Amino acid sequence: MTATTARTAAPTHESKSAFIPADGLQSVLAAFNAANLAASYIERGNLPAARRKLVQAMASINQLQGV
Repeated sequence: MTATTARTAAPTHESKSAFIPADGLQSVLAAFNAANLAASYIERGNLPAARRKLVQAMASINQLQGV
């Protein structure tokens, strides 16, 4: 049996939806940060704090709807 080692190039075309507009970057980072903190709180069993952070993450995501 022979192994196939041929590689193909990654696609170079990107759709416009794959890029984050500069004015929405802060909201994306805020949502990412809040979601990570929520995950940390869930691991520790602090569900009220996790809920607060998830609400913050959702608010940041909702801000992107206007961008």
